[in-house]
Amino acid sequence: MIMNKILSIVLVSAVFFSTSCKKELELAPFDTINAGNAFGNVGDLEKGVLGVYSANNPINKIYIATLLTDEAKISDENRGQGQFTFKYQFSAGGGEHNSDFGLYYRLLDRANRILPLINAVPAITPAETAKKATLRAELLALRGIAHFELMIRFMPAGYDPAAPAVAVMVTSDITAKPARNTVAQVVAQIETDLAAAKAEPTLQGAPTDVLRISKSAIAAYQARLAMLKRDWANAITFATESINLSGKTLATSANFAAYWTDANGSESILTYRNQSGPQLLWRDTNGDVFFEPSDELKNAYNRTADIRYNTYFGSVISGGQSDTSTINKYPGSALGPQINDLKIIRLAELFLNRAEARAENGDLIGAASDVNILRGVRIAGYVPVTFPTKDVAVAEILTERFKELCFEGFRFFDLKRKGLGITRNASDVTSPTWQNLEVGNFRFALPVPQDELFANPNATQNPGY
Repeated sequence: MIMNKILSIVLVSAVFFSTSCKKELELAPFDTINAGNAFGNVGDLEKGVLGVYSANNPINKIYIATLLTDEAKISDENRGQGQFTFKYQFSAGGGEHNSDFGLYYRLLDRANRILPLINAVPAITPAETAKKATLRAELLALRGIAHFELMIRFMPAGYDPAAPAVAVMVTSDITAKPARNTVAQVVAQIETDLAAAKAEPTLQGAPTDVLRISKSAIAAYQARLAMLKRDWANAITFATESINLSGKTLATSANFAAYWTDANGSESILTYRNQSGPQLLWRDTNGDVFFEPSDELKNAYNRTADIRYNTYFGSVISGGQSDTSTINKYPGSALGPQINDLKIIRLAELFLNRAEARAENGDLIGAASDVNILRGVRIAGYVPVTFPTKDVAVAEILTERFKELCFEGFRFFDLKRKGLGITRNASDVTSPTWQNLEVGNFRFALPVPQDELFANPNATQNPGY
């Protein structure tokens, strides 16, 4: 596997002989750490767990889910950034489309190195004993999340339990050469890890600390997994559980824009503390714009009544004229003009998850209720709707996800799990060659990195690459 070797265990023995006697001397190396001695106390253990969290970075997911779909278009100022991905010209070579393979397997390796060592770490007080239990639960949840994120990238579109997914890794072994497991096998491991983590009594229920795993966050991932499986009843159950546990409320029109500057955390259930600017996915530090919001996306809003329009989009003033529309969902924060925390899970998604599951499950009244609640705090003068049929409801909810969750890493994976194609407006492309990605196109399953295929003879590539 492509994994960082974080800890190494080396034993150096030197044997010295003399004419009168033989002595054996074992010398500990100065540049390595024995894994069993890496965590001398619970404080050390927590630092190790924070290192696992650091790999759960969604910024590349945000990038590729936008470039691969109808959320954005290439700006005239683009100098080549992301164009191969946008134009569906990517391959198994390196690039943003498959770089998360290494990221999440590093997360798995880190988690799997620490989990077997937890029991041996001394706990001096009952509080430290409880902390150890919490840290174990967090690691199991992160392991489930990593397998989920890998699976949705490299599995085929739709949901076929027998299809190839990714290799399940529950131990740390840098010499391992695992074959890919099926979707059903990966799903089973995710469900096991998430359930075990959520059952831990010491784990926070509500996201008191939104940078750390909570039972609300785990339930949200369980809802995402149930939606992928089209297990609508459990998707409803888990989404409701996450909403109820969260203690959060939807941002109102008065605080919605401030939410995106990190001035409040009204909707946040799990976030990633970002040290660089997500705005720089779309723009250069000199103001050049690489990608603009698509005409298709902007046209989906009521531009005067919907607070999301002026919150998510802006413009660049050049030569006294506003010449370029910009993605402004991450406008910066008090920490700097290019710094924002990334929302991995927020409350609005949970309402939309439950709405979709309710619609698919035949509860059109419940689905409309969830949609109306969300739209009611986003659109001035909003008049609640009813859904006449399931198909109408599902289509409207998917459009609402398009509007609410744009540039958050959902669009590509929503269309993929629904088995839908990608259709861009003609005004959002310069060639019909990359205007559409039709249903069934092999590129919905991203390519396994070529480096992995070179290193692991048991790895297999997705068809078409």
